[in-house]
Amino acid sequence: MEQLNSHQEAIEIANASVAQSLMKTSDDPHRLVYHASPQVHWMNDPNGLIFFREEYHLFYQHNPYAPQWGDIHWGHMKSKDLVHWEHLPIALAPSEKYDLNGCYSGCAIEHEERIYLLYTSKETVSSDDQVASLQQQCVAISEDGIHFNKLPQNPIIPSPPEEIGQNDHFRDPKVWKYEDTWYMVLGTKKNERGKIILYQSQDLIHWDFISVLVESDGSMGHMYECPDLFQLNGKDVLIFSPEGANEADGSMLSGYYIGKFEYGTGHYEHGEFHQLDYGFDFYAPQTMADAEGRRILFGWMPMDGMALNKSWAGCMAIPRELRWIDGHRLQIKPVEEMKLLRRNHLAIGRYEVTDDRVHKFQGIAGDCVELIVTYDLQGTSAREFGLYVRTSEEGDEKTLIKFSNETKEIQIDRTDSGEGDKGVKSCYIEMNMEHMLTLHLFLDLSTLELFINQGDYVMSGFIFPRLNSQDIIFFSMDGSALIQSIDFWILSSDFH
Repeated sequence: MEQLNSHQEAIEIANASVAQSLMKTSDDPHRLVYHASPQVHWMNDPNGLIFFREEYHLFYQHNPYAPQWGDIHWGHMKSKDLVHWEHLPIALAPSEKYDLNGCYSGCAIEHEERIYLLYTSKETVSSDDQVASLQQQCVAISEDGIHFNKLPQNPIIPSPPEEIGQNDHFRDPKVWKYEDTWYMVLGTKKNERGKIILYQSQDLIHWDFISVLVESDGSMGHMYECPDLFQLNGKDVLIFSPEGANEADGSMLSGYYIGKFEYGTGHYEHGEFHQLDYGFDFYAPQTMADAEGRRILFGWMPMDGMALNKSWAGCMAIPRELRWIDGHRLQIKPVEEMKLLRRNHLAIGRYEVTDDRVHKFQGIAGDCVELIVTYDLQGTSAREFGLYVRTSEEGDEKTLIKFSNETKEIQIDRTDSGEGDKGVKSCYIEMNMEHMLTLHLFLDLSTLELFINQGDYVMSGFIFPRLNSQDIIFFSMDGSALIQSIDFWILSSDFH
């Protein structure tokens, strides 16, 4: 891309590309109904989550020219309720020497009634017949929350300390204020070991390096991306995405530590690493606090739009509220506002699922639904039990969700889910087996998100079945499964 005359010109060209592409799109049986997703083309990491002037703003990594990664801009949408989204003009576009190769992940904060976007710029530099990628931190400011101007002081942090990190892997600023000082966490690497580093500032422009918060010991990946440090009920939670930590299967991994952060020293003590999502498609999460003090998380669900012949690629998982009560895990639940989408409630009481026939319930079927199933484990003798969703009448298409009484694992199997990636994911459940098991499921036209028990575990993934694969079937194997209750809703984004 050649250098453009102005940031505004770059944005106008990108917006025009989106508008032109929208005119060419056709109906898609997998186009999402209630997930935050791009109008067209590519989406990845959530950026700049902020509650500003009574509205939720979601910025995101966006290619306005194709449904694949590249030409990274900041897309932008807003919502009053976290479930109905309005698309806004692109917020950031590559336009300056320092960000000509992309405006990458970052955050948003409110200061003096304006929104500040802090983001990672990317510039390709050549020297001695070598080409390197220079990653630096930059700022853009908006008075109205829609139109942003880059600061002349950019880049505000040109590189990490040389002995600490590499300037070709130095990204994803997340900023917050404590007392009178601004703090920033960033991801970097050195000697193939990921790190999260801490900076502080008095004015959001001049930043001082403070400490290395955490560093991989070699078993936790070679680059730490998308760090986010916040307090939750007296605990300091650090979320990040360790690149290379899942080398065995090559899947993306995002998770968190729970610990204690000391502002005076920049020291962070923490416990063990926990995954945020045990499914197929979830990465680069970021959180924000809203006016009620809730800690709300968005994560990116990646997909290959080009391979699937789609005009779009990727979406955000449904917004999730994070809570910490006690123990060593967060509770991760769908935000309360998801209930605004509910229509046509069906409720079923105690029911025994036997292994001698197919169990279907009148009215419980569909491709855009919410389903809560609670099993009484004391009354269950089955070795395995669960359900098939998005099942065809012929039975050749289905997505399997099952629980093993032997291994205490939840498994999602999308071998027969239709188009797209296949595979099986499993999650071991720590629980008292004398009590209940609750499976809380959200289906959109091509997504599946499963919340287990009180949000102790979550599993998310894309599925691309045929339009007529709508059935939901309950089953058990080698014994019976006792359902305590079923609650079912059709989900619609239309306002009442």
